[in-house]
Amino acid sequence: MGIFAGALREVRAFMKNAENHNVREFAPLTAPAWPAGGDKNLVMAADVGVELGNPREESVSFVLWTEEMAEIHDGRITLIGPDIQESRGRSLPFGKIVLVGGRGFDEGNIYERYRELEALRYDLDLQGYMLRAASVYQKEWIRISRAAVEDGFSFRIMGTELIKPFRRKDYIDAVEVLFVTSGVEDISRLKGIATGVGRMIAAMGKMVDELSMDCDTCEYEDVCNAVENLKRMRDRLMKGA
Repeated sequence: MGIFAGALREVRAFMKNAENHNVREFAPLTAPAWPAGGDKNLVMAADVGVELGNPREESVSFVLWTEEMAEIHDGRITLIGPDIQESRGRSLPFGKIVLVGGRGFDEGNIYERYRELEALRYDLDLQGYMLRAASVYQKEWIRISRAAVEDGFSFRIMGTELIKPFRRKDYIDAVEVLFVTSGVEDISRLKGIATGVGRMIAAMGKMVDELSMDCDTCEYEDVCNAVENLKRMRDRLMKGA
């Protein structure tokens, strides 16, 4: 089983339980979805049309991967909650989860690949779209300009553009995106999943960056013991120490 198998099951359960909400599914747009912003991505407060994940609201964002291709609906963009065009002038709680299916995630490269995928989740250069802040781990604060909203910017466009950089990686075969704007309670549920994901990543980081193998005193002992990939990673690093 993959390192994030449990988290992926929790995300799927969340999506299933959200069926009473306004749930929509989109395929990626085939034509160029939206012009690049270049050096014009600054969105001032006075120009905001819709805001996502303001610190006054809840916000969560993370990446999960699996080597089980059947677990990922390649190209599917799911939105739970109101879309951009339905939210003019509003500040929405925001959740963004990227689900990736790929190959070659082993104990020798698993941490480096995670960091690479994590960086890709911010890799959006869109006119009228500004990542206001992502200084807090697993959070995003986004501003979308009034002009972009008036021109039809949507989560389908955002998802289409978000999928592209992941697909450019030769070890990635499938990408799926989930956006959630349905409410603070739903984002809080996703944050519970994100906390577990964060602990697994922190455990990997401690092993790689600190070469710390003292399991008896490590705050992530429960995580390593529960995930086979991390056990193998720890054993490999211990042999090389």
